[in-house]
Amino acid sequence: MIVIHGHFYQPPREDPWFEDILPEPSAAPFRHWNERITHECYEPNALLGNYTWISFDFGPTLLDWLRRRRPHVYSAIIEADEVGRERWGHGNAVAHPYYHVILPLLDRRNKEVLVWWGIKHFERHFGRYPEGMWLPEMAVDIETLEVLAEYDIKFTILTQRQIKGRRAGGPYRVVLPSGREIKVFVRDEALSDRVAFGEKGELQRAVESAPQDSLTLIALDGETFGHHKRGEERVLAEVVAKYGSKFVNLGLMAEKPPLGDVEVIPGTSWSCPHGLGRWTRDCGCDGPAPWREPLRNAISWLNEIIDRSFDAWGSNRGLDVWQILKRYIEVLLGKRPEVFAEETAPSVSPNELLKILEMERAKLAANISDAWFFARLGLEAGIAIKWAVRALELLGSAEALAEFINMLKNIRGEPAGDASKLVPPLRGAIVAASTALALHIIGQTVEEIGPYHIDLNGARIHIVDKRTLEEWEISYSEAGVPIFRKAEGG
Repeated sequence: MIVIHGHFYQPPREDPWFEDILPEPSAAPFRHWNERITHECYEPNALLGNYTWISFDFGPTLLDWLRRRRPHVYSAIIEADEVGRERWGHGNAVAHPYYHVILPLLDRRNKEVLVWWGIKHFERHFGRYPEGMWLPEMAVDIETLEVLAEYDIKFTILTQRQIKGRRAGGPYRVVLPSGREIKVFVRDEALSDRVAFGEKGELQRAVESAPQDSLTLIALDGETFGHHKRGEERVLAEVVAKYGSKFVNLGLMAEKPPLGDVEVIPGTSWSCPHGLGRWTRDCGCDGPAPWREPLRNAISWLNEIIDRSFDAWGSNRGLDVWQILKRYIEVLLGKRPEVFAEETAPSVSPNELLKILEMERAKLAANISDAWFFARLGLEAGIAIKWAVRALELLGSAEALAEFINMLKNIRGEPAGDASKLVPPLRGAIVAASTALALHIIGQTVEEIGPYHIDLNGARIHIVDKRTLEEWEISYSEAGVPIFRKAEGG
């Protein structure tokens, strides 16, 4: 029996102010990397029906983008889960924390938020409670497993070097300090790497040699099939057409009694042989990266200052803000922010509540693992830094923002140079206003730009951020200089 698990993921490329993806020249001839990788991987695999035969997880922000921009690909993914239920009694999809964050580097409250958001996102899209959850970079510690078990996740996936004794296959049982249990499936490390990085015929050889009486698990980046390895999506389609009787999914295998107990090695991952070094220090992965540790320190500082403010705000108002933050996934899934605010904290200003919740969301997005993955300091680190600046903007402390930017000035790497140069120069409302005015001048009128509602009256512009209900008035002097002021109550 064999399971091929594809981990499909892209960082949250949307600009934190506009909630849309700005051009990424390195993805040329496509506008940005989501478009390019969809063309090379996500769409071909949908057209070939490959998702119906493999186990998979999709990062929530990527799945949302596909739903909005490539609905036929999104529909194929959702239908593939249903096909898995018909074929094996269990869906093919596995859940994923809302953001791709190294969970062992966060405290328990933040772990719970990301796991719960991932569960509710999965429920909304796949119409069922998830049985399993993929851990970003397979990064694991005991507390992370405790959180999964507490939220009724039945299994996760690890790699051999994360298990004492290096047993592959499964399922195996992990007994946790709380007395809870969780099952783990362990990927065949050498076999998975050969399929991901080896010659074209490795996938077929792996499937041919898989025994029928035990599980062989190949887990790898889903982008292997078409993006990292051109034509590999067709190889996968040919293999499942020929050897489909050997395939199962993880939900079906999780029904089976565990093959025994295993002990997890905490502080480990699948993509760094130095534990969690890749996201905390210059561990040598992918080349010299002396900037990793100071960037980690800057983001850890951000986490501390944002959470401290969040705690104080809630304590001063007698609110369990972490429970409210867990519920904030309702807004991310489409509930009107003002309705959510009225339901969860009717005693406080909706604008005040929504700002502080958006601050926390931005902070979590600033922790995405991609920022540290490569040795160069580039696009991915820039995404994290933009989200950090957005969080500090919502905090409303000019001193904290200045301190963060000062930290970045001491972070240097190639090819980007000074990390402070990655800080965005303009806030979204000003850009939205300028865009609306420019369009108005040429005879076009817009009412919305990204999350901003625009009311244009001559050269005076009223803007509402629909996420936080903040309001601004922008007018222009005779010299064409924008005069930007906060509207009363906004």
